[in-house]
Amino acid sequence: MTSSNDSADEHCLADGFLKFFSQEWMSHIVFSLARHGPLRFGALRRQLPPRISARVLSARLKALEAAGYVERHDLSGRVLHVEYSLTASGRAVDVALAGSEQLLSGGARQEPR
Repeated sequence: MTSSNDSADEHCLADGFLKFFSQEWMSHIVFSLARHGPLRFGALRRQLPPRISARVLSARLKALEAAGYVERHDLSGRVLHVEYSLTASGRAVDVALAGSEQLLSGGARQEPR
């Protein structure tokens, strides 16, 4: 038997991950970078639904970079040139998201035991 304090200390390990990726546009950004490779800001924005603003995209990219899912590569010479790409962790997130899409579409249904 566990005390009520034990159950309060227990938590789902995925909770923080799910909260982070439930923010609007996060999964779209990962999906686009996974399918199209490194992209400049403008090209990435064109891959996303037109409702996302430049300000929100910039904030989401900064959050993804800080969390270690996206890398920002400054390739500037005389002209500002920045590309964004997924890290190994970002690619793993894409695989996990693709798996959840398959599950949600019924592709991974199992027979009841």
